[in-house]
Amino acid sequence: MKRKLTKIQESIFVLCTLQALLDEYIKCLTKEKDNSNSVIYSIITSQIIITSCSYLDEWEELGKLTKVENEPKIITLRKTVKPAIDRINQWSDMRQFRNNIIAHNHRIKNENNSLSILYLSRNLNCPATYFDYKLLLGCIYITKNVLLRFFKDEYNFCLLYTSDAADDSL
Repeated sequence: MKRKLTKIQESIFVLCTLQALLDEYIKCLTKEKDNSNSVIYSIITSQIIITSCSYLDEWEELGKLTKVENEPKIITLRKTVKPAIDRINQWSDMRQFRNNIIAHNHRIKNENNSLSILYLSRNLNCPATYFDYKLLLGCIYITKNVLLRFFKDEYNFCLLYTSDAADDSL
């Protein structure tokens, strides 16, 4: 019977997959950077916000695994990339933008279901320019690369595991 992925391996795999998606999004965004009013630009930047928030959520899940799997490398990893995560977190309203502007029909549920696009969108602290998105994804790229330096063997096992799982499904 094939060994299952550990929670740390699962988290590493999710983080790397999300960062790979972000790499593809920034390639598309680069082609549209001079046309920031286009629908394509808007869709790509929305996907970047959604995926970046998912990355940060998974990053927090990885941090919680220090209690479960007693993995001191996670603590060292998180201390090493803290400046990059702190920079991302300076965009303090990314989740609110994701929730109220992108995902949930432009309404603020806590505020009498008011129309968020009128009241929020101009005042939110989140990436707004092409260069903001480049900085955001650069910070995520750094965290992923440092993660792979700390957990290279675990990531390689994930690749083998998913490759075997794909072969098994054929």
